[in-house]
Amino acid sequence: MIEEEKELPAEVNEMVKRELSEPKSSDGGQEVYVEVLPYWTRIGIVDDNKLTELIVDIPGVRSEFVTGNIYKGVIKDVIPSMQAVFIDIGMGKNVYLFVPSKSKIEEYKTNQEIIVQIKKESIDSKGAKVSDNPTLPGKYIVLTLEKKTGVSKKIKSKFERARLKRIVTKLAEEINFEFGVVARTEAAGVPEELIHDDFHRVVKVFREIKERMKLPAPVILWSDDNILQRVVRDFISQRVRKIVSNSPEHIDNIKRFISEFSPSFLETTQVIYDDYHFIFDKYGLENDFFLLLQDEISVEGGIRIIFNETEAFTAIDVNTASFTGTENLDVTAYQANLIAIKEIMRQIKLRRLGGIIIIDLIDIKSSQLKNKLIKEVKRLAEKDREKTRIFGLTKLGLLEMSRKKSGYSLKKILTEVCPTCREGYVYSNVLKTHILLREIAKHQGKTVKVSAENFKIIEDLVKNIKINVRVQPKYGLGRWDIEV
Repeated sequence: MIEEEKELPAEVNEMVKRELSEPKSSDGGQEVYVEVLPYWTRIGIVDDNKLTELIVDIPGVRSEFVTGNIYKGVIKDVIPSMQAVFIDIGMGKNVYLFVPSKSKIEEYKTNQEIIVQIKKESIDSKGAKVSDNPTLPGKYIVLTLEKKTGVSKKIKSKFERARLKRIVTKLAEEINFEFGVVARTEAAGVPEELIHDDFHRVVKVFREIKERMKLPAPVILWSDDNILQRVVRDFISQRVRKIVSNSPEHIDNIKRFISEFSPSFLETTQVIYDDYHFIFDKYGLENDFFLLLQDEISVEGGIRIIFNETEAFTAIDVNTASFTGTENLDVTAYQANLIAIKEIMRQIKLRRLGGIIIIDLIDIKSSQLKNKLIKEVKRLAEKDREKTRIFGLTKLGLLEMSRKKSGYSLKKILTEVCPTCREGYVYSNVLKTHILLREIAKHQGKTVKVSAENFKIIEDLVKNIKINVRVQPKYGLGRWDIEV
């Protein structure tokens, strides 16, 4: 006979409600930090004093198949058994289109020209994945070749959905449904005139793309590889208070893009040029950055979270460590899981983890507490820009989820296989160079000796970044060591 589960005590229910309530926004607002160095550009977005978005662009490392790019290609192969169409877009490696309907795949013919958009960058030996329904994003709306109107599913308010539906329908009628129009999540609460301006800017670009469609294939029709433009368009919200960069050129471009997408932001946003080279270090983001490369981190109350990336999936383990919580074991486990899951969802996004993700949470007996925890996970997943699905808990108490994989994880970008053991990972040369330069910068006005192997590279970087030190070579010194 199965014992019926008892209702949670009233005080526990109240505590859970408080913990699950939407946290109030502090006065921190949104801040953007753009660090431009010869070997990379890093962009960190801080919301309510917490790093929430990170972009790292390393010259020569980024895939040539930039997500969002639109091409006119030629179909090279159609494989019905795989529901796959392989397309030449002029990049050396064919991209592939998955066709969900077996009956529809008959519509695709070899040597047929086709318009496609990169949806997932090329990873390892896999070709880039594309869609044959390109979309062009603005700040508040998205245009599609599919002639429909819609509103982002992430906007929950019925009133706001109805308002935006009315606006996008009117805009589509204005151009006689030449394109489909969909309101983005960012459009919520935005005045109609700003959405209208954004719409006409994007229509102009989409019409230019349509003109380029007359060119012979394969050819690129539109590129979305300007990182600053993407950041202003996709990440900066009305809450932005401050943008800081060590590059005058980037400051000018940021102002230009803000004027283009959201001119009103310039009235309330400080755009600051800071001539200090290591912006992340100066504004307290460097520690957060390096934590993202660690397999084990500690969070509030001493809870430990362990990340294990494999080829097939990512496994994440939650350990209570020194966390004590309440006298009730189930409530303690719930509290620890809640703290951990909030940090895990942030880390998943910042670490660029994708594919299958399994989280080994601390065991909870109460089905009510389990359900409340899953509800919170789903709420957090809705905030992710990448499509994230929560499948719930297995019989073993493992939380199953999947997240769209749009490229390499941060760890794979910034580390490489250990040359000694061939199993672990070590920092990449780019990361080691950055650490070395930060160490050199601590010795302003002095002479710093580096290995003869690295001397020329380091000397050039020191001059480029304008670090006030004199660099000399020293034979026998370790490649990543310095001597003052």
